Amino acid sequence: MKKIILSILLLVSVFGYCQSTSQNIIQMTYVRVDQKDFEEFESRELNHWSKVSESAIKNGDQVIWAFFRLVNSQMIEDQTMPTHVFVNIYKDFNQMNNAAQTVWGKSEEILGMNPNLVSTGDLSHTMMVQVYKIVDNIPGSDFKFAVWNYSKPKNLSGFIDENLKLWKPYFQKKVGNDGFSGWGIAARVYPQGMDESSVISWDHYSTLDAAMKALSPTDYDQSILSKSKMSEYDPNGFRYRVLVELLKINR
Repeated sequence: MKKIILSILLLVSVFGYCQSTSQNIIQMTYVRVDQKDFEEFESRELNHWSKVSESAIKNGDQVIWAFFRLVNSQMIEDQTMPTHVFVNIYKDFNQMNNAAQTVWGKSEEILGMNPNLVSTGDLSHTMMVQVYKIVDNIPGSDFKFAVWNYSKPKNLSGFIDENLKLWKPYFQKKVGNDGFSGWGIAARVYPQGMDESSVISWDHYSTLDAAMKALSPTDYDQSILSKSKMSEYDPNGFRYRVLVELLKINR
């Protein structure tokens, strides 16, 4: 957690979990934890640091805090791959930029102890921090798994326009059916560059089976695909898709 606090300070910087997150700011912090430290790392985050975010949300200093584990992350030996992701949602850039003081700066007071005693900085390595601005979302119902879709469309405006006019209505009808729980889309604010995705969308599911089925290319709904112009807007398709499990959410 200490490394995450430092990342926020350096950058001065799940999605769609509440009824009015459009235009809110998402900060995603990806970390890697060794397999032997999974249990202790998750215990400290769930039993201690989540209390800090819970207090910040109650006080109006943050909108949402969510803690995810990548599915099958305990089996991945690649040291360049993250194993966990923290999703912090703020009302605006100002609230995000002040979080180091207004949220994490109150850690000792909230925890009732020296934060260093439960720091996860010695158990984790921060891989990257990304910032997005929510374009739109369907809050849906509670979920347990999510599929995150990273894209760098050739035509960003066309890509977003189709998501709002075609895919959002389609997903709205699916909420509550076949394990589907919610959807959303956000535009990348930072970092930007040739190797970075410029937009992320997400789908929420109540079960792992439902999430896996959504990832299966043979299970796509052909009726909706025939109406899509994504081959024109984003000819290379999703740059990356990842399946994550929600460990805890404060909102």
